[in-house]
Amino acid sequence: MSEPDVFLNADSQASTNGKNDQVRTREVWSRKREYILSLLGFAVGLGSLWRFPYLCKRNGGGAFLIPYFAGIFTCSVPLFFLEASIGQFTSRSALHVWSICPLLKGIGITQVVASFTSVLPYNLIIAWSIYYLYQSFWPVLPWTTCGNWWNTPLCITKLSSNISTTDAYLSNSAEDHRLLNSVWRKPNVTLTASEEFWQYNTLRVSSGIGNFGTVQVHLVVCILISWFLAFLCMMKGVKSVGKVVYVTALLPYVLLTALLVKSCMMPGAGEGILYFLRPDFSRLGNAQVWLEALLQGFYSMSTTYGGLITMSSYNNFNNNCFRDVMLLTAIGEASSIFCGLVVFSTLGFMAHQAQIHISEVVSSGSGLGFIIYPEAIAQLPFSQMWAVLFFIMLLTIGIDSVFGILETVIAAIIETYPKVLQHRRVYVTAGVCLLNFAISIPYATQGGVYLFQLLDWYASSFNVLIVGCLECVAINWIYGSERFSNDVEMMMGRRYPWVLKVLSSYFTPVILFASLILSLFVYNPPSYGEYIYPEYAKVIGILMAVVMSLPIPVMLVYQFIKQEGTFLERLRLASSPSTDWGPLLPEDKERYLQKMHCQAEPLILTGNSHDADENTQETQGCVITEA
Repeated sequence: MSEPDVFLNADSQASTNGKNDQVRTREVWSRKREYILSLLGFAVGLGSLWRFPYLCKRNGGGAFLIPYFAGIFTCSVPLFFLEASIGQFTSRSALHVWSICPLLKGIGITQVVASFTSVLPYNLIIAWSIYYLYQSFWPVLPWTTCGNWWNTPLCITKLSSNISTTDAYLSNSAEDHRLLNSVWRKPNVTLTASEEFWQYNTLRVSSGIGNFGTVQVHLVVCILISWFLAFLCMMKGVKSVGKVVYVTALLPYVLLTALLVKSCMMPGAGEGILYFLRPDFSRLGNAQVWLEALLQGFYSMSTTYGGLITMSSYNNFNNNCFRDVMLLTAIGEASSIFCGLVVFSTLGFMAHQAQIHISEVVSSGSGLGFIIYPEAIAQLPFSQMWAVLFFIMLLTIGIDSVFGILETVIAAIIETYPKVLQHRRVYVTAGVCLLNFAISIPYATQGGVYLFQLLDWYASSFNVLIVGCLECVAINWIYGSERFSNDVEMMMGRRYPWVLKVLSSYFTPVILFASLILSLFVYNPPSYGEYIYPEYAKVIGILMAVVMSLPIPVMLVYQFIKQEGTFLERLRLASSPSTDWGPLLPEDKERYLQKMHCQAEPLILTGNSHDADENTQETQGCVITEA
């Protein structure tokens, strides 16, 4: 971790297309609170609402908080600070910030690819929320009744302890044929009207991933609306996002509070909350529990995806990002627990009404958001009003998450060609949204949910561990933790917190690498209800995960080959920061170079650099030598 020689790579002329020779204008947050709200909305996503509560109960209830917060403290918080500080220091997006170590520039490409692929499922969830929001305005909520065109003979109106098919609605032979194709459900088992509305009306799900079926027009329209909303919110960059987040980041808390208060007034809510929090310490001996806690920590703070770097790059250079990290961590994790209380108080009421054990209604993911919760809301007084509020909440939470993910892609494109695209932000945003809409069409087919599940299962699980581990290595070991501490001190007026330095240098990369190895052995293949994915689908999922991480080794080899000299000389050149590394604004860059020159030894510059004269200079008593 000792500070390496100050040796700058000279390949930036080609990689930055002359960006060092121009003064670029870059957006900044209008107010500090807009940045805080944006990151809060980005970090506290749908995973906090429908993934964390389920994992918490499945893995020991209150005992799950032990490995969860251990993962947050040892991995997520150190990575959060690394990403926020490096983005703020350089004022560059995730793609271009890795000029700190050209050998690992593939990290930035991987983060952009991960953002591009993960934004598709998020927008699909927004589209589903829009469809349910539209349906919520009908006089009778359509997921509360049987006898509709989409229902089967095995439909029942609500959960019950006494379920029999004799009470089911009898339908025609076409609907019976649909039952035969429903490979995801158990044969001859009743389904609630809520689940049949989700499966047979919203998704109109096919028999498997090998049968995509037809494109569903209602989903295409909702996906188009969702992308149009994303475009309107992001067309002006952080200037427009900073205003939208006053609504999208704060409204979910208002609506969640209203839902919690209403749920707690209903019978059975207390039993649901106790079921959520009751600890089972025996589960802590299972390695799978610790792995899921670690991964959920990444999801809940959105580290390693590139969004934190990009959003922080619009900060004022001297902003205290350490304080921001601590504040956002506290609010974010409190929000996860708060969401758990909301969910399980509602499920407790639902179990009480059906006279069944709460374990029979516990679900996660889309099953919670679009089956269980709508059914619970239908049992509340003024159910249409609560349904509208709930799906508005899902819509705003989803849009908040899309902001950080999509901005990572848009900023990467603009910063690659700043002279051409800097003042054409609207066109770039429109192009990215249109492209994503076109790629989203397969999700609107009858087999789209299988593709959604497959991508969600494989695309991020391994990638986040690899990227997180390499981020720690690149910053703390190759660039040097002491050198990075000097950069942090110049930026914030205080040095790299020693606790985070030790964690991100030693504990975090070791834990992430061990988790990566463990996940290869204990990670279960995906399923959708009773449907088991065929082997070729699992291979496709694994290939997606590999392709997303492939830029890392490819760029490593490319950066090594393009250098000249012996093996060690090439390795040193490829590992040294490019000459465009450092603060973006000229006054901050000059101050940074002066501070760096005054370090223990002279600065050696190779190639042409606009920051030094052709001969030796004297800068505040520090000698700068041109090689």
